[in-house]
Amino acid sequence: MKEMTEVQEEARRCVKCGNCLAQCPVYAETLEEPLAARGKMALVESLKEDDPEYTKRYYKILSQCLLCGTCAENCPNGVCGDEIIREARALLVEKKGLTLPKKAIFKYFLDTDRLMPLVLKAGASLQHLFLEKIPEESGLRLRFPMPFVDSKRFIPGLAPDAFLTYRSGWARAEKETMRVGLFVGCVSNYMFPRIAQAALDLFVRNGVSVYIPKEQKCCGLPAFGSGDDETPRSIARKNIEAFAEENLDQIIAHCASCAAMLKLDYPLLFGKDDPFRQKALAFAEKVSDATLFLPRVLPGPRNQEPGTGPLRVTYHDPCHLRRKLGIFKEPRDLLKCTPGLEFVEMKDANRCCGQGGSFNVANYDLSLKILDRKTKAIEESKADIVTTTCSGCMLQLMDGIHQAGLKKEVRHLVEMIDQATVL
Repeated sequence: MKEMTEVQEEARRCVKCGNCLAQCPVYAETLEEPLAARGKMALVESLKEDDPEYTKRYYKILSQCLLCGTCAENCPNGVCGDEIIREARALLVEKKGLTLPKKAIFKYFLDTDRLMPLVLKAGASLQHLFLEKIPEESGLRLRFPMPFVDSKRFIPGLAPDAFLTYRSGWARAEKETMRVGLFVGCVSNYMFPRIAQAALDLFVRNGVSVYIPKEQKCCGLPAFGSGDDETPRSIARKNIEAFAEENLDQIIAHCASCAAMLKLDYPLLFGKDDPFRQKALAFAEKVSDATLFLPRVLPGPRNQEPGTGPLRVTYHDPCHLRRKLGIFKEPRDLLKCTPGLEFVEMKDANRCCGQGGSFNVANYDLSLKILDRKTKAIEESKADIVTTTCSGCMLQLMDGIHQAGLKKEVRHLVEMIDQATVL
């Protein structure tokens, strides 16, 4: 973690030009200067450690940031506003500690071997008591009010069995050309096992043997984004050791947020003098997002001219994929040459959907306002299906489509390609 003086020095590089105002999704909906990157940089610069009221206001404003990186992408002075805000949150957590709900979730839920699987297994069995099926949709809604959950929120529901409870270890390809590890991620593990299964089937079918460590955990991003460095550091050690048990060519994540956390943020959790840092760097070097990996292993052009499929598909760029990992062209190319699909570009495809992890929970109404622009772009695209590669974005897009009453499907890109290329 950086010292406060270091973080403030980085914030002072902001020349207050206001270029970020037109780009920030939060500012676009609120028009409140303190909530734009420029306002937050000014706040970080003036932070006073010995003023409890100031600290309280400071935390509230900093929590209203998606960490989408749009400000950094458009800053002429190269100020990484999202990284500065995350570091500032970490300084606050170090000084004041986590809120009780976050502490319980991060420290006693994400970073445990048994509690999370047990609780979610019980949740899958009992969810029908608290949730009811939405007619003509594949999701659920609350039967009665519950704390921290908005009554109108679309809830996908939990899978009867987590993916890692029935699928781990090696899946060998018949004609092996490569050996990779598969990072499953929480949403695929507990909500949509079909996505992890699609990735597994697609890889094995194309000559890639896949190792799935049963001991792998959450990537740690929810805690890291909230300013908790301790929990993701512990999680990172366990994940790195889990994948180190086998000699792997690469480690593939099919969730963009997980991929960015594993590749970019794990090394940041360990200081230069930490002996584990080299392991984190070696691990990160092997990590790749599925959309970058698939073009290497799939057969060449699949006997189809672009734009000839019966299903119209549009694509939403996850912030972690587009801005953090710099992956833009590959997902589109994959969709364009997949049999049965006609790819259509939506307006502002790379605009943040407003999910932002815990931002969506703490600022749900604001999150929906940001999402509304994305939902309208999806409707205007006339696509049958909207696809993406981030589990958080998937949940957000499902919610937006439900709120708007659109007859559209949300699917993971890996699922689409797997189903279209099955012999």
